[in-house]
Amino acid sequence: MSRGWGVTEWLSELLPTVVREAFSVLTQLGDAWFFFVVLAVLYWFGDRRRRWGFVIGATVGALALTLTLKGVFARPRPGEALRFAHASGYGFPSGHAIGSTVVWGLLALSIERAHHRIRVTVATVVVALVGFSRLAIGVHFAVDVVVGLVVGLVYLAFVVEVVDWRPLPMFAVATVVAASAVVVTSLGGDFGTAAAPSIDSVAAFGGAVGALAAWRALDGRPEGNVGYVAAVVGLAVLGALSYVGLRWPLPLAAVFVINGVAQGGILAYPSVVGRVTR
Repeated sequence: MSRGWGVTEWLSELLPTVVREAFSVLTQLGDAWFFFVVLAVLYWFGDRRRRWGFVIGATVGALALTLTLKGVFARPRPGEALRFAHASGYGFPSGHAIGSTVVWGLLALSIERAHHRIRVTVATVVVALVGFSRLAIGVHFAVDVVVGLVVGLVYLAFVVEVVDWRPLPMFAVATVVAASAVVVTSLGGDFGTAAAPSIDSVAAFGGAVGALAAWRALDGRPEGNVGYVAAVVGLAVLGALSYVGLRWPLPLAAVFVINGVAQGGILAYPSVVGRVTR
């Protein structure tokens, strides 16, 4: 019996291919790329950039926390025979469960349209779907998802109640957590001999440092308007940078810098556009 109580194995036998294909699409509601596209658009077009800056910082911190915990526990994913989709790295806890809980929870608390109860209900349904999708496509055990949801809720409560919606401290917290991810992955899963840190942890650290530096440079008052064409260009350029920084075989220093520019670029983009079009 796996640490998932046999749920992943049972679903792999029960669910038809078309259903698993549908869940492989739904699971992207908890993907990092989806989070940053949505948050970049809200930050660029919204009228509360300090609030959305905080949410971006909290998201970076949640992703870094996931990497830290995965490195600490170093628990494998289900075997290849159970997987319906590609997934790399360790499996415990589920990063999609942590990320979706944090991001969709913050969206429910930050978006001012519709009644609060409706927003919370929608966020809860999406988080549940993302969590279940990780089991349906066979990339996590049930315990991974359950613990991920709990970690996400605890982290969400911390950033809301302790950091208290303040962007600069949030970026500082994210930077500290990302630095811990670099340290943990450098030590290896069994904390034995030292090894090179993971690319993902260096990317998260670079992104956190870049976002912190950008917010300090903006003095917490981002200005400038982003039009639709500029938004498309910005998403394309910054998305391409992120892809290169994560997928190309580059030195870790380059991974750090590129991801720092990408994350800092999201925050600084309205000011850059404003100066260019002035």
